[in-house]
Amino acid sequence: MSVVTTDILIEGARREEVLDWFGDPDHHDAILQGAFDEVERKDDRTWVLTLKAVPLKRVITYRFEGLDREHRGRRVLCSTSGHRVEGKLNYSLRTPRASKNTMVTLHMDYEPGGLVGRMLDSGGMREGLQKALNRVLANLQRELTPGA
Repeated sequence: MSVVTTDILIEGARREEVLDWFGDPDHHDAILQGAFDEVERKDDRTWVLTLKAVPLKRVITYRFEGLDREHRGRRVLCSTSGHRVEGKLNYSLRTPRASKNTMVTLHMDYEPGGLVGRMLDSGGMREGLQKALNRVLANLQRELTPGA
């Protein structure tokens, strides 16, 4: 199992507002566009993402599964599928000391496969995913704090 984690502080946006915003699948489209080399929307909850990572390009199916309001910190649940990228992608939302801000942690765990898959993953795919997921969070910040 491989794991990629990154986070960002969204200032001036309360956790419940961010969670409600995430509940609209159209907003996922806005944060995915530009974060990956190609983004194609398949239906109202599914996107096909292309990542031109070293050494091979990866096609990732991203699916919005729903919101988890029962979890103490609140989560947005997504899944990923594709060759060497089968797994889960979740956004966890927490409120730091200033209650008007929200810390968003993007956590992706996926199965790169056997020995060859782990070599490809450590040879560049994980780094490419990390960069793309950092761009997803940068897009999220831009969407939630326009003009900032």
